[in-house]
Amino acid sequence: MKNKYIKLFCIAIVSAVTLTSCDSGFEELNTNPNALSKPATKSMFTLAEIYMDGQDYSNTRGNNAYAAQMVQHFASLGGPGSKYSYSSEYSASLFGESYGKGLNQIFQLMSVLPNTPENTNMIQACRIMKVFLFQKLTDTYGEVPYFEAGKGYNGNIFAPKYDTQEVIYNDLLKELDEAGDALDVNKGFVGNADLFYQSDVTKWKKLANSLMLRVAMRLSKVDPAKSKQFVEKAFAKGVFSSNAESLVLKHEANPQGVKTNPITSSWVRNDLNAGDGNTKYSKTFIDLLKNTNDPRLRIYAKLEATGDNNPASQQGLANDAKEFPGGDKKKFSDPNTSTVLRLDAPTLIMSYAEVQFLLAEAALKGWNVSGTAQQHYEDGVKGAMGILTIFGDKVPAVSLSEYNTYMTANPFKASGTNAEKLEQIITQKWIVLLFNGFEAYSEWRRTGYPVLVPVNDPSGETNGTIPRRLIYDQSELITNAANYKEAVQRQGLDLMTTRIWWDK
Repeated sequence: MKNKYIKLFCIAIVSAVTLTSCDSGFEELNTNPNALSKPATKSMFTLAEIYMDGQDYSNTRGNNAYAAQMVQHFASLGGPGSKYSYSSEYSASLFGESYGKGLNQIFQLMSVLPNTPENTNMIQACRIMKVFLFQKLTDTYGEVPYFEAGKGYNGNIFAPKYDTQEVIYNDLLKELDEAGDALDVNKGFVGNADLFYQSDVTKWKKLANSLMLRVAMRLSKVDPAKSKQFVEKAFAKGVFSSNAESLVLKHEANPQGVKTNPITSSWVRNDLNAGDGNTKYSKTFIDLLKNTNDPRLRIYAKLEATGDNNPASQQGLANDAKEFPGGDKKKFSDPNTSTVLRLDAPTLIMSYAEVQFLLAEAALKGWNVSGTAQQHYEDGVKGAMGILTIFGDKVPAVSLSEYNTYMTANPFKASGTNAEKLEQIITQKWIVLLFNGFEAYSEWRRTGYPVLVPVNDPSGETNGTIPRRLIYDQSELITNAANYKEAVQRQGLDLMTTRIWWDK
């Protein structure tokens, strides 16, 4: 976050606290004690953005230690994600934090925001953020409370029913379609209280359409007709067209835990241990980048103990490892604390590169998204390399010459089979989704790429198969038992091996 956002952030925190309190005095007798008479809606909006992609709790547990290890971005000795063992805390982290923070903040804001023309852009932005959060939730668990979620503010519903994933997806697409159209460049917004795009409504429209593209492609196997319809609609409306439109949230290095990057800060504080930690890059990830002479490796990785980011020195840990080969943890690659693991490293929430890979897949299917699969693929790789400039200048950026050399050595398989082409596209998406374990996990389940060798560890819950979902927050068995049981009866047992609706 830039300095001008610090004050907005602090006001947002104060506003969130204030929402849980009430004024003293005679006015209490005639006002709702749980509502603000003059809510600080802009500050509430800022906090909604900060919460949208999760905080330390869910990112440390559900993202880095669970989903990202299941898709072999990272590996950890005895880690539940690497070994597919069940941890109630890790598995439930996204569920609890999304409803308790991200969605809670959005629902609070929408409950106090007057539905007037001057608020239309804030309302539509809230709808878009709500879709982002709910897609991550339903992709991770399957059926989740959706339509009745947040109704505690105005409907007194504190045990919301679960909705089927099909119904949720239909509404996600509707919400993005409507919200994107309703955003109005001629109306006001929130100024610099918008940390994402500084109230650039055109970029918000492109975010809505790019997210629609992601949501629609998730249906490619379970409902290909609807998938095609909304992929083409999203493209026609206008999606990200450059790295400048990627969704990025900036952070600051101090104070820790307040403005620091929630994906990296706990890792730096607790897990890195000067290179002597148990969590490292996966051998799968490091080997792929080394074997293809990928110029991104020097930016992504280094040996923390020595500061060595030479690609030739990098070594990943096998996900099935029970000890460090050679016994020296410091010889295995860590995320680079000069770049991607800085405390103030920006969060790359959704990138132009990801959009290009989605379009490459659509073009491969023959859908109407203009250009060829190869063109979108090559633009995606270039965008994925170029976006790394957001992580600073302590490590040289990937040059155009390096990109050209890489593409010459690793060309798109234009004469290959569709399966070979799709594998290339999704594997490149898997690379750019580093630190976005939940999305990489969803795409692996949808496509089967990249090809991963499963781990069969005695501590695992899946008999040596990569999990297909995470297990619900088990507090639901106490606070929302009837609705939980109904969802499990429809969807299947609450196990890591149960496939969700779109996972065919």
